[in-house]
Amino acid sequence: MTAPVAVTGASGFVGRAVVRRLVETGWPVRVLVRRRVPDLEHPTVELVQGSLEDEEALERLVDGAAAVVHCAGLVAASSAAAFAQVNVLGSARLFAAAAGAATRPRILLVSSLAAREPGLSAYAHSKRAAEDLLWPIAEQGIEACALRPPAVYGPGDRATLPVFRQLHRGLLFVPAVSDARFSLLYVHDLADAVACLLTSATWRPSVLELDDGREGGYRWLDLAEIAGRQLGRRVRTIAVPRPILWPVAAIGGLGGAALGRAPRLSPGKLRELFHRDWVARPAQPSPLQGWSPRTTFAAGFEQTLAWYRRERWL
Repeated sequence: MTAPVAVTGASGFVGRAVVRRLVETGWPVRVLVRRRVPDLEHPTVELVQGSLEDEEALERLVDGAAAVVHCAGLVAASSAAAFAQVNVLGSARLFAAAAGAATRPRILLVSSLAAREPGLSAYAHSKRAAEDLLWPIAEQGIEACALRPPAVYGPGDRATLPVFRQLHRGLLFVPAVSDARFSLLYVHDLADAVACLLTSATWRPSVLELDDGREGGYRWLDLAEIAGRQLGRRVRTIAVPRPILWPVAAIGGLGGAALGRAPRLSPGKLRELFHRDWVARPAQPSPLQGWSPRTTFAAGFEQTLAWYRRERWL
């Protein structure tokens, strides 16, 4: 019997897609969950109840596993300490459990393109710090790799839902940065990349940036034009200068820290939004042999919008 793939963050947006794809490709899967998740239940999916703070649960998760796919992490938090607690310390516990396992499974960290700019935000800093934990483990002979996807979207995603709502309504508010460009990736393509990487015979310690194949990425205006063609009507953009948003971000950051809740807009998130270059730089030739993105934003927008409509999220 094939050894299982251990997955963290399986109840999240990306984690669900990864588990689904691994099951489809014949992998037995073992997932770490805090509680029962009905849509993860499958004959080839084993549930391990626990969290990244539970060292015993982590040891059960990685025991006998062929690989560990680490999708768990915070994308929004009330403070830098909260990001570090999960994204850094949680990752450290998981990697230590994997390194101490008899099978010494491969470790694949699903990171973020934000890790390329750790000085922009507490989130970006925590993602880079989690990546940096991999390389000492790789020096011990354990295969390790980090994937840095850009903005990931698709059916079921709440993070990009506000953008889709604005596009659907025909009015998109964007950061006033004329030369800003960014890459995108449909969630199913990311899951395919994970499944493809797991079939590779060997890994080199590396950081792999992914995108949907659009050279040079997108401008906000490109998204509006593509959505407009899909909707059959014009989608306007309104550029919002940073000084207008800064007081909102500052208040959000202070309020989040005081109340212990992740703000909708923080100073760090504002710096990320106004950063000019979030274009992925995939390695050439690609170490992901057999994988290429299949979903353009035009197709992904249509499929995601149809799902949002069906589920009445719009």
